[in-house]
Amino acid sequence: MAILLSAEVDVIDLLAEERAQLLSLLTDLSTEEWAAATECPAWSVKGIALHLLGDDISLLSRQRDEEPSSVVVEAKGPTWAELMASLDHFNEQWVETAIFLSPPLLTNLLRVMGDWTQQWYASVDPNRLGETIHWISPIDSQPYWLLAAREYLERWIHHLQIRRAVDRPGLTGARYVIPAIAITMRGFPQGLAAIPAEPETTVTFTITDADASWTLQRTTDEWVLHDGAPTQPSVRLGFSLESAAQVFSRGLLRSDVERHVTVEGETDLADLLVAGLAAFFGREE
Repeated sequence: MAILLSAEVDVIDLLAEERAQLLSLLTDLSTEEWAAATECPAWSVKGIALHLLGDDISLLSRQRDEEPSSVVVEAKGPTWAELMASLDHFNEQWVETAIFLSPPLLTNLLRVMGDWTQQWYASVDPNRLGETIHWISPIDSQPYWLLAAREYLERWIHHLQIRRAVDRPGLTGARYVIPAIAITMRGFPQGLAAIPAEPETTVTFTITDADASWTLQRTTDEWVLHDGAPTQPSVRLGFSLESAAQVFSRGLLRSDVERHVTVEGETDLADLLVAGLAAFFGREE
């Protein structure tokens, strides 16, 4: 197999680049665009921007300053439902409370917080263990390079939601999409745990117009993530960069996900995988 265990994803420079592009976009928005509805039903463009600011403040407080969090992200072993309920409550309460911030002030605060978060992740030991990332493992503490990468993924998703709401394309090139998917793939070993497969089964995700592939290999007990692709995986799922950006940033309805994926290999397993992608990443009709 021409594959290796999945490597560290370095996002330190990307954090600064993504935030600079977001700030450039926000400063160019009209009053109507700030109020535009987004794919997040409860939030306008301004609501998503406020959510991003809240994320910055939260991570600096709990990670850099070691302030105990009232959200269960630092708890060991909460259920997915408990985690989502706690986070949803926190996010909704924050956005509702901070809605009085003006767009210029909000943009300025995002600039400052973006600098501080980038400086924090650049200074901390990347291999130091921090909090858990529930969709990767509900019990294992993760290294700071992965916590920084998780933050980049979160920002990238919400940034694209804003761009789609105001019809301003961007952030769908390989430099931005490939790291986002590489980070997303870290959650797939846990996500595929319930899918039946024989040992040595391999599932490869490939970006067809870029040199990027990831492979999940089934061992006796679990799925293991690798970078690269074997010559003949059991299933190969292919995406263009544009399609990958739409699928993994939750930009498609569930019914539209399938037509953005090309499939080769074992039909039954492939059908389960595509249905899983649609259920997890697709939006409700």
